[in-house]
Amino acid sequence: MNDIDIDVNVTAWKIGPVIIMRCTATPTARVSHPECFGRFTVIALSCDGAIRKCMRRVAMMCARHSACERLDRQEARG
Repeated sequence: MNDIDIDVNVTAWKIGPVIIMRCTATPTARVSHPECFGRFTVIALSCDGAIRKCMRRVAMMCARHSACERLDRQEARG
């Protein structure tokens, strides 16, 4: 898997022990799945946890799109 540099803009609100974070993830280079990036709202108990959740969501969406593309290519061949 390739490493992708990402710029993340974050707005966070702390409500009691919970942090609600609005992340906007933007790739710094041309990527094959730009739809994987965008705005995410996550809820966590720490800022670090919220950032990890945001980055995990981008990674999961990229993996899902790659798998769908692979299946499309296999169906086209077969």
